[in-house]
Amino acid sequence: MKSVPGVYVEGTKLLERPESRRTVFADGTSESGFREGTDVELSHWIPNRTPPRFKADTSTEICMNFVAATHTDYDLVVNNHADVDGILSVFTLLHPATALAHRSTIVAAAGMGDFWGWGDTESQVLFQSLTKYVDALTGAGADPQFIYERCLKHVDGVIGRGFSDPDIEKSLAPLKRSVDLIVQGTVTRREYHDRFVHYELPADLCKDNIEAALRVPTFNAAISDEVLFWPQARARWDREKVQLTSVESADGWYYDLWYPSYLWAETPDSWRAPGLDLTGDSNGYKLSFAPLTAAVRDLQARELNDVAWRTEPVLSLLSPVVMRGYPVVLSVMRGDTAAPSSLRPDVIAGRLAEAFLI
Repeated sequence: MKSVPGVYVEGTKLLERPESRRTVFADGTSESGFREGTDVELSHWIPNRTPPRFKADTSTEICMNFVAATHTDYDLVVNNHADVDGILSVFTLLHPATALAHRSTIVAAAGMGDFWGWGDTESQVLFQSLTKYVDALTGAGADPQFIYERCLKHVDGVIGRGFSDPDIEKSLAPLKRSVDLIVQGTVTRREYHDRFVHYELPADLCKDNIEAALRVPTFNAAISDEVLFWPQARARWDREKVQLTSVESADGWYYDLWYPSYLWAETPDSWRAPGLDLTGDSNGYKLSFAPLTAAVRDLQARELNDVAWRTEPVLSLLSPVVMRGYPVVLSVMRGDTAAPSSLRPDVIAGRLAEAFLI
């Protein structure tokens, strides 16, 4: 009977990398040690060596495609960072039957982490509980190998076992509230066309919590009250759209234009927004889209407040934040801070929607 593959996490101090007949590199390739013709990479990071027949949007789904094709002749799985997609990729390779039986839940949870995507209740619980576990272990200074061992056991305890944790369920309330704001019409959603949508947050909702209304969550952030309107909620309806968000204040409207959150990775199953050229760095893109540039120029000319309409020059998870943070590509700024515009949302949304009517 074939033994279960081992796991090695780069950066660990707990053990040396084991010898391997055939290694699978999950959600990222080792800087050294990859053997062409022997080892396999299963990753959406750019660049990658993932065989075309397995490619998908998340590394987790790539691993699902791999194990579903019965390509299971490997004895070591290697990863180089601890996040939800990475851990679920490794889990899939170690427990293929269980993973395939819960494929949709696991893949959606990975997308919630890497792409601020949407998932049903089971996916939310898996994403949230795993994220909090990773954060707690990382914050305590745990070794990467130990983090993986504990997190893999956690995933096994959640999937298909009726996992229940009142604290986790309670911590997901801000995401439910974000969805309810849309469904109930408190936040107005206007779809201009297949690739552009506008979400308008009224002053009554934001006036006592403007910081949370404007906050752009960091990569793989757990759901919390730090963000008033979570992008995962917008992804329920508008994952493959450019999204304009406006926040009303007493002094005008704050604006952010969001590109689809999955664009940092190689995502062959999803729409690619225009104007992105690879920088040559891992997962980095330069933004250059003439219709958007023209729209920004028009809006700046109409602007009455002492603010600047600015586009983000580089779209990357790994580059320093220049403006508001990934994946916001356009904001109204005063210096390094978001600032209110004098222009009304219907004017802004209409002009920007034209730019993406392609």
